[in-house]
Amino acid sequence: MTLREIGEAVEKIGCLTITTSDQGTLHSRIIHLCGWDDEGIYFLTMNVKPFHRQLVASGQVALCGMYPSSRATGRNAVGQPAFPPGFTFRLTGEAREVPEAEIREKAAAGNRIFAYALEDAARYPAMRLFRIHRGRGEIFDYDFEMEHRDHKLLRTRFAFGGETFAEPGCVITDECVGCGACADVCSFKAIEPGEPYRINGARCDECGSCMIACPQDAIRMPDTL
Repeated sequence: MTLREIGEAVEKIGCLTITTSDQGTLHSRIIHLCGWDDEGIYFLTMNVKPFHRQLVASGQVALCGMYPSSRATGRNAVGQPAFPPGFTFRLTGEAREVPEAEIREKAAAGNRIFAYALEDAARYPAMRLFRIHRGRGEIFDYDFEMEHRDHKLLRTRFAFGGETFAEPGCVITDECVGCGACADVCSFKAIEPGEPYRINGARCDECGSCMIACPQDAIRMPDTL
């Protein structure tokens, strides 16, 4: 997945939550990102804010958002909250303040992100531009009622700026005896028969039903993103 594709997903969502850390305490707020290019994803804040201090101190950020809506539209046939097809987005990464000289140089070259940063700084002199220059994350595309396809999930993980990611999903080990108990309980159609059976991580919700059903204890928990 390219930074353009990541940026287009974020643009679709609009506002996201962004979380930083301050001496071990997490702080979240809503933010609107101001664009992306081949070097990363950009946002603005003011240097008088605790947000700015937290960014300068650690640079660590986590973002998440949901499209088209976080509201359920009712209940489905089995009584669960029903959501229209859409996707969630999450990113864990590192942000750095962009030097003023770079902003001016790229604005003069016609880059709209940096031109906007200069315009905003003219209105609010404390405004500063940050770039998420490295990160990893996931787009969790869901269609829980299978309106448009024959399975519920399509998970796409990504990384940029030298980061890497772990593949999603629980994993079936060589202890599998091929009984099929895991496939019987998987409502996400993520388990494929074989020797051993295999979990398609792109479809796996990591719900744990297969682990509970497995008589051989042959399924291990998923890795952290």
